[in-house]
Amino acid sequence: MNRATKIPELPALTADLLNANGVLIDNVFASLWLEIGMNTILKRVGFAKRSGAPIGEVVFNLTLWLWLKKESIGMFARECLQGAMGKDVFYDTMNREDLDWRNDHGQIAHQTARTLKASGKKAYVVDDSVLQRFGKKMPGLSSHFDHSFGRHVMGQQVLTLGLSCEAGFVPLDSELFTCDL
Repeated sequence: MNRATKIPELPALTADLLNANGVLIDNVFASLWLEIGMNTILKRVGFAKRSGAPIGEVVFNLTLWLWLKKESIGMFARECLQGAMGKDVFYDTMNREDLDWRNDHGQIAHQTARTLKASGKKAYVVDDSVLQRFGKKMPGLSSHFDHSFGRHVMGQQVLTLGLSCEAGFVPLDSELFTCDL
């Protein structure tokens, strides 16, 4: 693990895994990747490689970057991947219009929810968190009432539908909600 990663900013489970002796987080993540069959899911939703690195490796590393909450893709590529894959590969993949990320997320959520069928009580949860944003040229910014602050803030409201059970929370779908004023 890169010691520059700020542990208090990470979710509790992530921080525990990173601090555990003898546990290499990329191996834990790779095992989970294989268990839910991510390469099969990527093929099913139409993700294909154009050139260079296989799409499965690129998406694996993008997901790992998101999970570790590294400051930037460039820093992640430089420090964690040590030149194995450059930042341009990640940016090119994220900007491809032919990749249906929402369908990919839906397939992953479906596969994860299927594995939770045996667990006890379940409930659907709808969350409408407001992400406060700043900037003049950011798309989708509007005024929202933030219940956490008790006032209106500029930002993006993210509506999330998820399945909650004893094993944890699985986000099934999410959508940015904007108000035209």
